[in-house]
Amino acid sequence: MQLLQSSSASPVWSYFSTICSIPHPSKHEKQLVEWIKNWASEQQIHCTQDSVGNLILSKEASSGYEQKTPVVLQAHMDMVPQKNNDSDHDFANDPIKMIIDGEWLHADNTTLGADNGIGMASCLAVLADKSLLHGPLEVLLTTDEETGMTGAFGLKAGSLKGKILINTDSEQEGELYVGCAGGVNVNIELPYEKMEPEVDSGAYVIRLTGLKGGHSGCDINLGRANAIKELAMLLNNFDGFPFHIANFEGGSLRNAIPREASVVVVCDAQYQNSLELLINTFQVTLLAKYKGIEEKLKLTVESCELPHSILTLRSQNVLLESLNNCNNGVFSMDSHFSSVVETSSNLGVITQNKTGGLSFKLQVLVRSQIEQDKHDEAQKIQDNFEAYGARVRKDGNYPGWTPNANSNIYQIMEKQYIKLFSETPKTMVIHAGLECGLFCDQYPEWDMISFGPTIKFPHSPDEKVEIASVDKYWTLLKATLEAID
Repeated sequence: MQLLQSSSASPVWSYFSTICSIPHPSKHEKQLVEWIKNWASEQQIHCTQDSVGNLILSKEASSGYEQKTPVVLQAHMDMVPQKNNDSDHDFANDPIKMIIDGEWLHADNTTLGADNGIGMASCLAVLADKSLLHGPLEVLLTTDEETGMTGAFGLKAGSLKGKILINTDSEQEGELYVGCAGGVNVNIELPYEKMEPEVDSGAYVIRLTGLKGGHSGCDINLGRANAIKELAMLLNNFDGFPFHIANFEGGSLRNAIPREASVVVVCDAQYQNSLELLINTFQVTLLAKYKGIEEKLKLTVESCELPHSILTLRSQNVLLESLNNCNNGVFSMDSHFSSVVETSSNLGVITQNKTGGLSFKLQVLVRSQIEQDKHDEAQKIQDNFEAYGARVRKDGNYPGWTPNANSNIYQIMEKQYIKLFSETPKTMVIHAGLECGLFCDQYPEWDMISFGPTIKFPHSPDEKVEIASVDKYWTLLKATLEAID
């Protein structure tokens, strides 16, 4: 890691390395929180924790900067835990292993946590840097952003004194973000009925693996395969022989495009060769469909133990029809930012409850820059599943962040970017849920901006951060803090 320590952003890399050594998946940030508290005490930095788990750290202004506008620098503490199926990594206990690959840093078959670990590391580096010039400064580190924005939802008015908020959770260097999409979760519970299989039947597990997945906001427009949708479509096109579904599961997070899904089917043993031929044919079809996008896609079938129960044909038809009729992917693009998705949804998770109340549980995340469109698309998904007898609940609704055409912090950061790098940054809106939208409720007076280094494929094991972009990000952050009036 000598390359990182010799870069201009070496303080950021040092803290990021420490963050990677401490497990901190969503809802398991306690160990990292305790380390930050102890670190703050050693650095003589004031640190408090609010009722929902957010950390607020503060630092006095540099000499001569006391009258400058107070600033809140913000990041979230949790990371998305995703790994390849051949990894035995335990996110609750194992450190993230960093690997330098040319100009990029990634992890060993897992998410890296650069989202938002680089931002968090830069916040700590700013607090520790006694030579950096800035006005009154607070750092807000929120909890559980990735699975529910719990910290942002629970932030109380009056907890912070700053008037400008700089969010560090964007993922493309050279772009300054002034708005984001809102989102809402659609939670589905689809009941099913079961029966016993014929004792002389054969059972087979079909797996779709090797997909890239990714962030359900930032990567939803890349044309990647959704493992749940593709497997449901495959089963819906089985017409060569009768079969029964015993088990169907896939995905792990509502905000990650599902990379894997599996189904156990039961049919007469005489159809085994036909099944294997059909799966091989579908693999060829899928590879052609996703040529240049999903080169590692793999569809397999193998024998397995006969399950104790299977779905009735009626329940099976309901499951497949409802999955295939579930809207998924990009619905519209932003008319002001041609490369930005305006409205989308992601069918992220399906699990199966086989005891008690028999049901499939599904999680869908709908995002949109337009509040009404968000609710309209969520309602379409609700209507689809309710038509098949499902119980549907919507929660986690959070607003988008509307761009402020008169933003002073944007003008300051744009000016510094041009001065430092002799080029004009792009003004962007991100199709992801930044916490800025929620902060507007409690702190409507905040002037906000979001920026960050280049992070590719967050929320997937392919996540990587461009090393040189962190240098530019760090340089711009320091210059901006010094330039704020």
